[in-house]
Amino acid sequence: MATNVPEAVANDLNPGPIEAEDAATSDWDEESIASSTQSLTESILDHIYQGGRRYHRKSKEQYFLPSDDTEQDRLDMIHEMHLELLNRRLTMTKLTEDPGNVLDCGCGTGIWALDFGNEHPGSQVVGLDLAPIQPGWTAPNVKFELDDLEKEWTYAPNHFNFIHSRHLAVSIKDWPKYLRQMYYHAAPGANIEVVEYNMDKMLCDDGTMPENSAYHTYTDALQSSLQKLGIDGGYHATDYKRMMQEAGFVDVNIYAFKIPIGIWTRNPKLKKIGFIFYHIATTGAEAHAYSLLTNVGGYSVENARKIIDDVVATFKRAKEHVYYMEYYITGRKPK
Repeated sequence: MATNVPEAVANDLNPGPIEAEDAATSDWDEESIASSTQSLTESILDHIYQGGRRYHRKSKEQYFLPSDDTEQDRLDMIHEMHLELLNRRLTMTKLTEDPGNVLDCGCGTGIWALDFGNEHPGSQVVGLDLAPIQPGWTAPNVKFELDDLEKEWTYAPNHFNFIHSRHLAVSIKDWPKYLRQMYYHAAPGANIEVVEYNMDKMLCDDGTMPENSAYHTYTDALQSSLQKLGIDGGYHATDYKRMMQEAGFVDVNIYAFKIPIGIWTRNPKLKKIGFIFYHIATTGAEAHAYSLLTNVGGYSVENARKIIDDVVATFKRAKEHVYYMEYYITGRKPK
């Protein structure tokens, strides 16, 4: 797969195999790097509690991602990880001026939309999500709306000058339709940026991950359960690129990065990113798996807990030097 990485970012990252330190261990200084967010009024929340976690009800029968404070902190840490990855930039797309009308798809806590609105005061930013976990206050040029991205969008055609979508692989069933809606509502010449990651397996360059690794058990369980929901968790960067091109976008480019779990790498930048992702992963393992495995995948509570606990214990031991791929795919609607 051909990748393009801006020089300022590429110079800080190792494009080849990630090299581990001689004695990477789990004796880390686990400082708290999570931040809290303020929810919208409780009267508009619709929640379900299961296994000690709070979930927002997507529909009467279907839900699996939590919306509690722990998950909101994790989403904010993901935002911080992306800032570190892009040298404190909010986008891989090069924007020379305020783009105008901006849509943040699946905005989560709203942190990206608020940061973007602050950096681009001449733009009007809409953050769209199904769960009402955004702050009750906003900047004058930022607003949040509650809606389902998989339903028909109600915005005007040719309206948005920049569309941002990050980490919706576990939410979108019909990616071709989703991207076609982006194209229809994007203005001629508008840029889009889709940020996703490989969900189907963890990767290792130095042979420290055995075939019976807890990572394999965990990702296999996720994939089989997602398939029962009609979600394809096996998409990679080239799949997103192809679907964006089929939707009509041009100048589609892939920027791919290796994200280690933990601080085992020699690379200082990747070590910091790996430290952040370690905290993301230790709570994210349960967030992605518990409800999905027990309510959809057919796993018992005991089996689901064991799969989650085993993979978290493997994170903490830090003996397996694993990473995943993070993809930024950028494109443009022709003028």
